[in-house]
Amino acid sequence: MYQNIVFDLYGTLADVRTADDSPEVFRRLAKFYTFRGAAYRPGELRSAFCGYMDAQMRERTGLVYRPTGETIAFPEIDVVPIFRRLFEDRGVAADDREAELTANWYRITATRRLHVYPGVFELFRAIKSCGKGIYLLSNAQRAYTAGELKTTGLESWFDGILISSDFGCRKPDPIFFGELKRQFGIDCGTSLMVGNDRSSDIAGAAAAGMDSVLLVTDKALAAPAAGAESTYTIEDGDIRRIAQLPGVL
Repeated sequence: MYQNIVFDLYGTLADVRTADDSPEVFRRLAKFYTFRGAAYRPGELRSAFCGYMDAQMRERTGLVYRPTGETIAFPEIDVVPIFRRLFEDRGVAADDREAELTANWYRITATRRLHVYPGVFELFRAIKSCGKGIYLLSNAQRAYTAGELKTTGLESWFDGILISSDFGCRKPDPIFFGELKRQFGIDCGTSLMVGNDRSSDIAGAAAAGMDSVLLVTDKALAAPAAGAESTYTIEDGDIRRIAQLPGVL
């Protein structure tokens, strides 16, 4: 019997479509910065933004994770310092709060679709009725995701939430999976990972000693070429079928 069910977010619980790199998004973002006194042209802003993301990723590659002394194999960036740096490059003072609000605005502007998949809340109610824990392990930016968890109504269902930007590493890094035990005392051996990405969710669970469910909502992300085998596979992407798996309820 599984004691805890750990979920991925995007593509597993919620369908999201964004236009992060579109000219229109950066045109609006450049207007936002200019309104705040940090004048940018759209192309100039996009180039600086992408450059800082690449630089931060390079800086974090191979770093030691201080809580455990392990080397980070799959680094993650944090966009909030980047949004703050873009203000500072134009001589405009900005604290983390203003940078976070700018990140919120960018995400809202870029989002084209966000909704919870059918059956998610039904499944959550069934799991909770059995007294089992529900946790989130998401490769995401807190500045984007925290608000989306609230607006979709997902936030209140979780007994614990782990977002990769808070830790500087991402799935499938064993360090990130290890935070389930460090933060919440979860035993991976009695937990089940549910995700739609074979290379991050399923490979990470396998390395952590967790059983897993591959929820096929995107055939490219579920392709066998990505490596690790899941314990269970739901080919039609219907999350409600998880309730029928052995040991879930």
